Amino acid sequence: MHILLITSRYLPHRGGLEMVVSHLAARLIQNGHHVVIGTNRYPHFLPAVEMIDDIEVRRFSFIEPEWSAVKNNRMDLFAAGLFYKYVSTWQMERWMLEFHPDVVNLHYLESPASFLYRTWQKHTFPLVVSLHGGDVDGEPGQSQAKMDRFLRVSNAANAVTACSQSLASQAEKLNPALIGKIQVIYNAVDSDRFAAAKPWNLNYPYILSVGQLSEHKGFDLLIHGFSMIAKKYPDVNLVISGDGNQRGILERMAITEDVKERVVFTGKISEDAVASLMKGCLFLAVPSRREPFGMVALEGMAAGKMVLATKVGGIPEFLPVPLNSYVLPDESSWRDALDNALRVIKKGKFAGTENQITASRFSWQKLTQNYLKVYENAIFDFKKEH
Repeated sequence: MHILLITSRYLPHRGGLEMVVSHLAARLIQNGHHVVIGTNRYPHFLPAVEMIDDIEVRRFSFIEPEWSAVKNNRMDLFAAGLFYKYVSTWQMERWMLEFHPDVVNLHYLESPASFLYRTWQKHTFPLVVSLHGGDVDGEPGQSQAKMDRFLRVSNAANAVTACSQSLASQAEKLNPALIGKIQVIYNAVDSDRFAAAKPWNLNYPYILSVGQLSEHKGFDLLIHGFSMIAKKYPDVNLVISGDGNQRGILERMAITEDVKERVVFTGKISEDAVASLMKGCLFLAVPSRREPFGMVALEGMAAGKMVLATKVGGIPEFLPVPLNSYVLPDESSWRDALDNALRVIKKGKFAGTENQITASRFSWQKLTQNYLKVYENAIFDFKKEH
């Protein structure tokens, strides 16, 4: 098949969405399919056309005119939106006519969706929409225009997928027409990479937490909870890996809580480095206030580590307890959970084999096969309708 993957973000940016799309693209190619990727050209200095891991990547300026720009006296942004609304749509249309995809898979229903929808209206094609989180519990609630976009594009799709049952249920509440239409395709993990990773030697035992440093990831709860037990475990540090707009706030919090020297911020690191950090940690903490799936928790399981996590999003759909623990999203609960986990680890009573076995069931090969089934059914349904 000729498969076109459209995504809001792609490499060299790194994140959960980029990981899923890049792994999916690589394995589709391994299965003999021709795959190209369309994504947002942001920052603008990124090339319009590029080969990444032998996959063609095309970037477009997916900018539309928004009244919020006018209200904020940013007429330059509004004018740019007017220009790219037509230019980028025209560029995408030409590119798609050249590639002639058998199926188009939109990953993350955000700004590219509007451009894709306009092209779909002129040149209908089998369309699959894959929901990943903020395109359900974030974007549609920001304005009526974004809600309308969600409804319009999800209704147009021949098939819709979500990365967890929790996210699928949220999407069905937004658009009841998705009931019976939406399918769950869980995210995946390279279990062998995490199981075989060489432990990162930081010369001290450490608790690990990984993710984008944003408010909904709950790192503030973790730092508060850790500060309450830090003196009880003077040899243990907390390592937080990732970057984001909350980093400065979290660093100042560590100072205020008198754990500045005990909380280590690594910044954003590679997938291999994350695997090494997980392999070397005492256990993994996932304090998120919300999660569409919970990829980091699955990675911790693949590394054979105990996982402490809030019971949100897709995490309860794969995290086994009492081997691991759920934590309420408040400071005192995280204090108690960290204390209990450290006592268990110090007694040597945790073996991570069951976690690794569970994680191995969420393979990239299985994810790819599930997507291929969705594509084939979408193409079949499209041909029946046309």
